[in-house]
Amino acid sequence: MIRRLLLGAAVSAILFAVGVAGLGWKPYVVMSESMTPAIHRGDLILVDPNAKSVAQYEIVTYNDPRGPITHRVISQANNGTLMLKGDASPQPEPAAVDRKRVVGPVRLILPHVGWPVMQVRTHPVKIAAGALLLALLIPGRRILGLLLLGALVAAVALVPTTIG
Repeated sequence: MIRRLLLGAAVSAILFAVGVAGLGWKPYVVMSESMTPAIHRGDLILVDPNAKSVAQYEIVTYNDPRGPITHRVISQANNGTLMLKGDASPQPEPAAVDRKRVVGPVRLILPHVGWPVMQVRTHPVKIAAGALLLALLIPGRRILGLLLLGALVAAVALVPTTIG
């Protein structure tokens, strides 16, 4: 029963990932609370880099020297620059953002799905030690278990993050 449930969850996750990749959407894990209440720390957002335009009040992810940032468009100038603001912030960003730096609008928010990525990014040694301990405690096929856990931790660590 549990094996079927786990298999179903794994197949669903793979089909979802393939579907999202087919759309060309990019996943990001939000690492701050600057977009609450719309987006929270640990949420997984999917950004559409193929969008031709963004609308006022739409949430977008843009590239910044600090890293990718996800904020809401509060106004657009005729020259193509955007004024952005985090929902939890009282003030907008100090400088306008050129449209060329925008990765795209947020198309889907998956609450709490990015929690494993946050844990791997903020506590990598604890996660690696826990995975190793778990692999050693589970009987049988230890090498295969170690390889699978290592691959899972590495895959999770590769998901990009954004300052929300």
